[in-house]
Amino acid sequence: MSKINRRSFFEISALGGVAIGLAPRAFSLSTNKRSEPLARYEKSTYDFSHRELIKIAEKYGSPAYVYDWNMIKDKYLELSKAFKNNYPKVKVHYAYKANTNLNIVSLLTSLGAGAECISEGEMKIALECGQDPKNMILTSNSKSTKELSFAIEKGVLINIDSLSGLKKLIKIIDEKKVKTRISIRVNPDVTTTSTHKHISTGHKFTKFGLMYLNGDIYKACKLALDHKKIQLVGIHSHIGSQILELGPFEKNIKILSKVALEIKKQFNYEIKSINMGGGLGIPYRDGEKELSPKTLARQMGIQLKRKLKSFKRLPELWLEPGRYFVAQAGILLAEVNSVKMTDIRNFININTGFNHLARPVMYEAYHRVRILNKNSNIKKFQVAGNICETGDVLTQMRNLPMPEIGDKVAILDAGAYGFSMASEYNSFYLPAEIAIKDGKEFIIREREDFEDLLRNQKIIRKLV
Repeated sequence: MSKINRRSFFEISALGGVAIGLAPRAFSLSTNKRSEPLARYEKSTYDFSHRELIKIAEKYGSPAYVYDWNMIKDKYLELSKAFKNNYPKVKVHYAYKANTNLNIVSLLTSLGAGAECISEGEMKIALECGQDPKNMILTSNSKSTKELSFAIEKGVLINIDSLSGLKKLIKIIDEKKVKTRISIRVNPDVTTTSTHKHISTGHKFTKFGLMYLNGDIYKACKLALDHKKIQLVGIHSHIGSQILELGPFEKNIKILSKVALEIKKQFNYEIKSINMGGGLGIPYRDGEKELSPKTLARQMGIQLKRKLKSFKRLPELWLEPGRYFVAQAGILLAEVNSVKMTDIRNFININTGFNHLARPVMYEAYHRVRILNKNSNIKKFQVAGNICETGDVLTQMRNLPMPEIGDKVAILDAGAYGFSMASEYNSFYLPAEIAIKDGKEFIIREREDFEDLLRNQKIIRKLV
């Protein structure tokens, strides 16, 4: 088994076939929010039984991330098929920020997914896992010269986020004299009021994209089309994450279609692709209604074919899902360290916290919690982490079974933005990651140890 970088931290397996999800509270752009409801306790853990999860926790220790490999594959095939059944040319790019475990990346690459990357590191992970640079996109509002140079040299498409960023890119292209593919990110000023303000990325107050109404998009198009080494492939927009309603997607595709038609009118140029980004959410709460890929694909396909019927050749439809593929497949396993009952509030204290799952403290995100093999003596609890911060709570008040010290706990829907946002805060080790495929277990990331905390540090005796 080959090892790469970070002290054997990553381990590539054949699981992917390549050799080598925020249940929203009603948020607007303001800070107003409603309180978290107390749902009745459910015990479902998707296709995993409680007994199976307990066995994994006992065998590999906790905290640990466990992934249902078959679910990741099924979610990808479901979404890909839905869009390809409703539009003639579709490309799906996996948003690496959701989870960059090499095995997950390899699996999705083997299924045909391209790569949507934010950094040089993510681009290198994609290449390490056999990704074709022609199917890679570098998307960031703040790209360094080093990142741009790497993307140009490898042939990665670069998503332009500002006029300043395009001018910076042109200087590098002029020095390297390498033909470069670009797309232009549009800020459509579309709000997604049902998602948290920190993951609503398409409104006019965000840092992302060229404004739809002020003409900057067309200034960027002219600069690109006038440059002999630049190929303008298409336009792009990403309006936010964890969207469970059709309306924002419809508004976005309507505006992107208008931009495409205006580019054709002004420059007699038909773009080759329209990238509507990602954002399709998952149900984080029991009983929550989801927006199905079939419904989304059908509406997007109908709108694009109708609005761009004057094109000689319809542009490809590009997508950038991340959460949808991996969120529901991931469970964070933990163990009860203690139970505190007070006159004011009851706490279940577990052996992980926001250092391993940051979403609750960053986005006030809701994750379902199961006390494994317990289903009675229901009381109201707050599930608290082991980090020395008042804000380190993974749930607000929930109806949960009374646990005992040593009981195992499953935090559901943690496969996206779980490990990828994890840290070593308070000097806790990063957890192991385990894949379950057809009933077989594979360690796809070893648990950290003390030596990992010291890596790359140097003790300078003269400073002591």
